[in-house]
Amino acid sequence: MSAVGRVTVVGNGVAGWSCAARLGERGVDVTMVGPGLPHDRPPLSKRALVSGRVPLLADADRLTEKGVRHVDGRVVDCDFATHRLVIDDGSEIEADQIVWATGLAYPRPPVAGIALAAENTTGATMLDLTARTAVEGRDVVVIGAGLIGSETAATLAGRHRVTLVDMLDRPLARLHPTASAAAARTLADLGVTFLAEARIEEITASSVRTSTHGTLPCDVAVSAAGFRTSLPTALAPDGRSLTVDVDERLRVVGTTDVFACGDCIAFPHPRHGRLQIPHWDHALYSGRHAADSLLGDDTPYVREPYYFSDIGPLRIQQVGLATAAAEWRVEDGLTIGRDDVGRIVAVLFLNAPARLREARELVAAGANP
Repeated sequence: MSAVGRVTVVGNGVAGWSCAARLGERGVDVTMVGPGLPHDRPPLSKRALVSGRVPLLADADRLTEKGVRHVDGRVVDCDFATHRLVIDDGSEIEADQIVWATGLAYPRPPVAGIALAAENTTGATMLDLTARTAVEGRDVVVIGAGLIGSETAATLAGRHRVTLVDMLDRPLARLHPTASAAAARTLADLGVTFLAEARIEEITASSVRTSTHGTLPCDVAVSAAGFRTSLPTALAPDGRSLTVDVDERLRVVGTTDVFACGDCIAFPHPRHGRLQIPHWDHALYSGRHAADSLLGDDTPYVREPYYFSDIGPLRIQQVGLATAAAEWRVEDGLTIGRDDVGRIVAVLFLNAPARLREARELVAAGANP
């Protein structure tokens, strides 16, 4: 057995799997807890929704190959002082070290009839949505025009009449206007009807009733609005914090044997201070880094923010921290964000995946002039 002892990784998404697999490869006694087999999340609103197949990161044979024990369930109670985790089937796990990697949770908005709506955030909910939309030509209303909602709407528009609604004035309204405008154009080209500043009053089996746009015909409603914490009370005593603070090795601040990775952490970035990066790239690399830290590596975790989104034929990519930009301008086909002293802090680009390395180098040069 490894000198690390028994490790339990809570979460079976990209962060949890990348951490557990790395530990298993190094001979650690590792258990991963999560509902269903570990699976990827970004494809759920795109190619997986078309194929109807869950994008597994590992099947039973792969788990065995990597030396990862899988517990199919959710942690419903934990005591970090005694290293005890309680699973939803009533069983308990004791570990020498714990890694928390549950990402974010996606609640349903407080709307009458919302229980009738489908979701598209896990493999199980994607399969349910696929079944509901198996017959072509349905009226689908997607509630929420963030990344998941916009991607889902674009994918479903190939076979259905899709209406995308949001309380804000445009799709991807929280992102840079260049990305938002491109998403709006693409969705329109795909035949998606976007309704802005929508106020939903009730969802029924055949309609979505709004106070702003009347009653919308609806065979299938999809909830894709907002997110909330997935952290237990021990890590988020207020019940609201989306992230837990970790140190440069991804150990939870104030603990000695609890680490965390993925969307649910805020880590110290050398340039921007404490950051949360709720995207796939960070999940992958922070999961691996948490494993390396458990194995004794003292290297600080440093990762620049990066996200990508595929909305039909449109690929949006951004490197760096957009909120750190004081001004933006287009330079050689890239939308460049600079801070108040002119250093590059973010690079946004559309339909140019080959320029990712260039964008990373520009942000790195801005950080180290």
